Amino acid sequence: MNRRDFLKGAGAAIVPAAIPGAIWASAPLSAASERALESSPEASPTIGPITAVVFDNRYADCQAFADALARRGARAFATNADAAQLWYGPLRAHVAQHPGRVAGLTTYADFSVSQACGRELGFAQLYEGEHDGRRSRAHLAHRLRTAADDREIVAAFAGASWAAQLADALSRLSAPDSTDAAIEAPRLAIVTTPRSMGHPGYLNSWLLGVVGA
Repeated sequence: MNRRDFLKGAGAAIVPAAIPGAIWASAPLSAASERALESSPEASPTIGPITAVVFDNRYADCQAFADALARRGARAFATNADAAQLWYGPLRAHVAQHPGRVAGLTTYADFSVSQACGRELGFAQLYEGEHDGRRSRAHLAHRLRTAADDREIVAAFAGASWAAQLADALSRLSAPDSTDAAIEAPRLAIVTTPRSMGHPGYLNSWLLGVVGA
């Protein structure tokens, strides 16, 4: 399945959280994920490490984000502008063998696909960032949403490479108290930085994971 076919089939089923600025909706665990949490001796109310990162290999910011997480042990998956093929192919197989969180820095379309496909696997939305340069050729406006403590994430934008530092901050993001807390009570922070070289105008960063009840 490719992204075009996925979006045509999903249509209005794509959750409201995929729309910038929308209120997040609850993401219940799948039956398979609940059984895995109950049967695993390591199961806990925490979220595991980032084991996969999805990125758009056309853009330097996305590459820097992926490289930073790859140095921490995550496997990087380039979308080639079609995230659906990843989620129904190599990424799904990797997540099945290496449970953990999945992070991404992608276009809005690939973020939407990743969010919907992640829900099929029982993933909740833990963090979302909008990196918007459509109103300025010189600056990016970063709108950041998370239910966890966002101070370290905000601090990531103080350095020269916001994408790499954001990736490092997300790798240390603590688990929210519950799935409901992650979805229904997000904090919102807005940060402005100089516009990155080659930034396409709008990108989404995101983090998906299974959260214990």
